[in-house]
Amino acid sequence: MITRWLVKIVVVVGLVGFVLIEAGSPLLLRAQLDGVAHDVADEVSGSYFQSHNQEQARAAAQQEADNKHAFLVAYSLDPQSGVVRVTVEKEAQSALLKKVKRLRSWYDVKISATSQKRGSQ
Repeated sequence: MITRWLVKIVVVVGLVGFVLIEAGSPLLLRAQLDGVAHDVADEVSGSYFQSHNQEQARAAAQQEADNKHAFLVAYSLDPQSGVVRVTVEKEAQSALLKKVKRLRSWYDVKISATSQKRGSQ
């Protein structure tokens, strides 16, 4: 009798843990990717401020995104204001839920960030 209850408790705790990990993976990735997006934007801003070369700034953005294992989706730089906008993307880990068609977009995480050239306000 006690063994049966113990098995039920272990199974329920395991299932709840699995669901929490599956559902929490995209949320955790969003928090991490926000930092990555800001790092990429800051890297571009710093690179452009030093070189005033848009191609070097774009290459710096791509390199920083690659270093952080993210995909650079969008990049824009306004040379007049020094404002940089980047969007990075990464796929959250999932064993089961991302295979559900309606939930697929939840696991493709995109985050945008903006940074301004140092020295301009």
